[in-house]
Amino acid sequence: MLVRDLQDIIKHVPPLSPRDSAARAVRLLRAHNLPSLPVAEGQQLIGMVSETDILQLTAQDMDAGEALSRARVAEIMRPMAVIASEFQPLTDLAETLRTMPVSAVPVASSEGRYLGLLLPRELLAALGGEPVVPPIAGLATPFGVYLTTGALRAGANDFALAATGAALMIINLLAMGVIYGILLLADRILPIHQDVSEPTGHLAVLAAVVIYGLQVGLFLLLLRLSPLTGTHGAEHMVVRAVEEGEDLRSEKVRQMPRVHPRCGTNIMALLILVVITQEFFTQLNATVNEATGAFALFVLVMIVLVTWRRLGAGLQRWITTKRPSDRQLRGAVAVADDLLRQVRARPSARVGVPRRIWNAGFIQVVSSFLSVYFVAEYAQPLLAQAWRLLAS
Repeated sequence: MLVRDLQDIIKHVPPLSPRDSAARAVRLLRAHNLPSLPVAEGQQLIGMVSETDILQLTAQDMDAGEALSRARVAEIMRPMAVIASEFQPLTDLAETLRTMPVSAVPVASSEGRYLGLLLPRELLAALGGEPVVPPIAGLATPFGVYLTTGALRAGANDFALAATGAALMIINLLAMGVIYGILLLADRILPIHQDVSEPTGHLAVLAAVVIYGLQVGLFLLLLRLSPLTGTHGAEHMVVRAVEEGEDLRSEKVRQMPRVHPRCGTNIMALLILVVITQEFFTQLNATVNEATGAFALFVLVMIVLVTWRRLGAGLQRWITTKRPSDRQLRGAVAVADDLLRQVRARPSARVGVPRRIWNAGFIQVVSSFLSVYFVAEYAQPLLAQAWRLLAS
């Protein structure tokens, strides 16, 4: 392998100018999470600046902030110790770094043009056959875990992804049906005067929010009781293990957290808040003046924007994931192993945008979700009649 084969892991960060301040060097080091940065005049490399060089500068002055603003990069940079050519074999570069250790290696083209930075740890990973794993997305299905990098995929097939959408809609319809059935039975057992059973004004707002809240609550409870949440927990834990570089052994994976910041539950939390807000505002708008309605909408939108991420994390922790069984965890580990084997075999795998969208799995999930919904809409009169017969 040549250095140019590591394009995916070369850090394409801009070089510093010798006229830049040391303060700007500190900002760039922190922004790019790097130990050192190259210094270039035009496109020609002339030196390196490291964290150690800047620390020595601040140690010489009582006012570190003033020292960083006053000092120029040209005053603290060191001569270039190692420059990697894009056509240099990785083994040759590794031998050079063994005798001349540096914190980062600038990569240059055959014409001497700066291309980026290569960190020694990334070089070691490449030599050791450890793949650079792109961000992984995943889904829990009734048939196990699904994982994808966008270009590569492993685990559950398209039918399983579609089954996920169908299962979620069935749970939702079941929750709606139970609430509807309870209301019918309650009306049969304890008949309510028509003026009360068909509330208006503020009572209509409260009734709509309470009924919708009960439906959402029952949906989340039924989802929590389903096996999907255990599979979902296993999916999060194995993705966390891959991202944190842990060995994919069940005992290690089980120590990983079940909450993930990129989980679709966060989007679900946002949608729940938006729908509740819309329902509340629709009912409220018919009972109050325009100014009051606009103020209420503003307050609700602010609440949604502030709370949806926290609500998403809470939903993950208490509702949409749970501690997976040993079988679920072993299945998730096997899927992750399969995906990593594919990444090792095809480290530079690329697919077009349509294929990446398909591999994300949401088309399959949403399509089946809506299909079950439309079937239920068509069958709703029959289901309503069945509930009335049961209630009578």
